[in-house]
Amino acid sequence: MTWEQELSTAFRSIEELVKEGFLTEEGVEQASLVSKKYQFLLPRYYASLIDKKDPFCPIRLQAIPQGVEVMTGEGGASDPLQDLKYQPVERITHRYKNRVLLHLTPNCSMYCRFCFRKSLLNELKPDLFSGALEQALKYIEKESEVKEVIFSGGDPLMVREETIKKVLRGIAQISHVKRVRFHTRVPVTFPSRITASLVESLSGTRFKPVVVTHFNHPKEITTESSKAILELKKGTTLLNQSVLLKRVNDSSETLVELSEKLFELGILPYYLHQLDSAQGTQHFYVEVEEGRRIWREMRSELPGYLVPRYVIDIVGDPFKQDVIALD
Repeated sequence: MTWEQELSTAFRSIEELVKEGFLTEEGVEQASLVSKKYQFLLPRYYASLIDKKDPFCPIRLQAIPQGVEVMTGEGGASDPLQDLKYQPVERITHRYKNRVLLHLTPNCSMYCRFCFRKSLLNELKPDLFSGALEQALKYIEKESEVKEVIFSGGDPLMVREETIKKVLRGIAQISHVKRVRFHTRVPVTFPSRITASLVESLSGTRFKPVVVTHFNHPKEITTESSKAILELKKGTTLLNQSVLLKRVNDSSETLVELSEKLFELGILPYYLHQLDSAQGTQHFYVEVEEGRRIWREMRSELPGYLVPRYVIDIVGDPFKQDVIALD
């Protein structure tokens, strides 16, 4: 079975979740209401990690719609990082001086309930994701200050190898680009997508790509995801970015365990990210002061190289801010 065929079997309706025992009849109405406003997609692999008996299972909270997503008023923004404002050409977001985001696809392996592009991906705005890649490459070539291209989406590993090869070959011809980076949740939610062929495509140019995985909880580190990471290690440098999420990983014990397990796999903890203020995600929000307390506890339990930077994205700033340094 190819990864495309496997993805075609993913859960795409609330009725399927009920049939498979992931939702009770009582939760159907609220979940159905949510799915009408925000997209829903859940691979069977990631669903298999859910403890069906635990309503607060950290995998469940990240994957299955909750009524609170549409019961928190109009708080949060549809485009909290103002991607559209910083889009000089289609497929490019240029917020920081020497690096750009290149949007390969609006597709993901799963629609995470905390996604900061939740509304944009739901609407699939053509002004964010359409347009020929050639125009994006010409923009990067013209902007000589750009040293790094960061592949985003959606999830950039949800495109075919041929597309990845073509784009990387084009970027490799632009001499002022020194690095490429891929941010992806695929090793976590859909690890069978990580194949030798994919890794060969990623590492087939002068670049050794940086791959930033998005593990949020130790339960996500499984035999399958570990195998995917071992494959990625053959051709990439691996970092991890976690999002601080209420009831999912808002404890130092959970995050310490995550850092230690990541390092055992050969992944360096990179960012612990304060949740962006997106619509439908307020129930995941951890107050900054609580986040600081958790981060300080991590510092007391881990060597410095295993403590991720606790950061926040502030629109208009030239870089991510370290939360611990803010007033």
